[in-house]
Amino acid sequence: MPAKFSELENRIRSLLGEEPGAPLRQLLERSETVDLAAAFFHLAVDEQQRVLGVMDSHRAAAVLAELDPLGLERLVDDVPAERMAHYVSLMEPDDAADVLGALGKAPAQAIMEALPGDRRAEIGLLLTHGPETAGGIMDPDVVQVLHTKTVAQAIEDIREYVKRVGLDDFFSVFVVDQDRRLVGVVPNWKMLLADPARKVREIMIPDPVSVEAELDQEEVSMLVRDHDLVTIPVVDGSHRLIGRITVDDIVDVIQEEHTEDLARLTGTGAEDVREVSIAQTLRDRAPWLFIALGGQFLAAMIMRSKQAYLVEIPQLAFFIPAVMAMGGNTGVQSASLVIRGLATGEVRLSHFRRRLKREFLVALSIGSVFAVILIGGGFVLTGWWALGLVVGLATLVTITVASTGGMVIPMVLRRLGKDPALATGPFLTTLNDVIGIAVYLLLAYFFLFYLGLRW
Repeated sequence: MPAKFSELENRIRSLLGEEPGAPLRQLLERSETVDLAAAFFHLAVDEQQRVLGVMDSHRAAAVLAELDPLGLERLVDDVPAERMAHYVSLMEPDDAADVLGALGKAPAQAIMEALPGDRRAEIGLLLTHGPETAGGIMDPDVVQVLHTKTVAQAIEDIREYVKRVGLDDFFSVFVVDQDRRLVGVVPNWKMLLADPARKVREIMIPDPVSVEAELDQEEVSMLVRDHDLVTIPVVDGSHRLIGRITVDDIVDVIQEEHTEDLARLTGTGAEDVREVSIAQTLRDRAPWLFIALGGQFLAAMIMRSKQAYLVEIPQLAFFIPAVMAMGGNTGVQSASLVIRGLATGEVRLSHFRRRLKREFLVALSIGSVFAVILIGGGFVLTGWWALGLVVGLATLVTITVASTGGMVIPMVLRRLGKDPALATGPFLTTLNDVIGIAVYLLLAYFFLFYLGLRW
């Protein structure tokens, strides 16, 4: 834990040791919400409850909205549903939906039942959408005005709406027709500077970029990035405005997707970091490890079929780790770049041929450099130029195959509709192990046994 959070945690504990009062309240009020959440997570549940009792309800709600899902689950077991419902009712609707979505079904249902009717309906609507869709991360509180109104009338409507829902901030005013269909957008500054007598439709930007509620959040983040947006409207199937997504939500999405892709790249579940059950962890990891194990068995079978070579020339075994490691490392580098590019939209399936040619040439260049190094290294260690030649050529072929495979496998998986981050690692490891050992031993047979080169 960073020193800043650790210091805050210790300070809170110290003040809890006294009679909680003004000093603790002042510390909680002047600390940043995100810092409080990080420190709050490491407190014992009874300490967390005492802190919540001292903290202002709105601030407590903000801290709980920032809290890690594991911390929420631990706390909700000891806090009455009515009290949690009070905090949830004070959160932004999208934050409230995130909090309830992170809890188990039973506690989430208990909290939902304790919410006021209007708040329950609002949050329930968000929960009907997938948690990783535009509808799941949107805020239903959205500033909208009719296109037929004047600027003066629109500003008055905005004032009333912002006061009524307690909206903290907004960046744009969305323009709708009589059926609430999105027809335009007006930046705040433009609305404020426009002639009060002009119609809103005269100053709006028509046909703004929007997303449907069921669009995946990763695609939403790409649209926001590509169009340099700070907020994007969410519409239903009839193009009626139902919410908005702001750039702070997009930053959370990018971080979440990045963490998930890194976890899947290694064949683990994205939930492992939150300490899910052992059974769930086993289900996430085991299938991909079985694929990797299958590759090891194939490599072992190849080595067994050529064990006579290793017996006659034991120096061959010296370089097996080097050949395998060089192929594996370059393959992972290539795959990581492609998976990241696919996730951010910088790499597209239409780029396949161009990237294949480029990756092949890059791999050939890298492989050639290390082949020369290993030819010399093989001679230094064994005194055989021929054995060094075998090691160098095997490394060249293995690096070329692994690096090219690191580009091809993720793109093929994406084409098949599979998540490339989830399956690339095990497939690439298997390809590298089998191809690497097979190429190495076949080259050894050809040069050292078939041609009989022993110089």
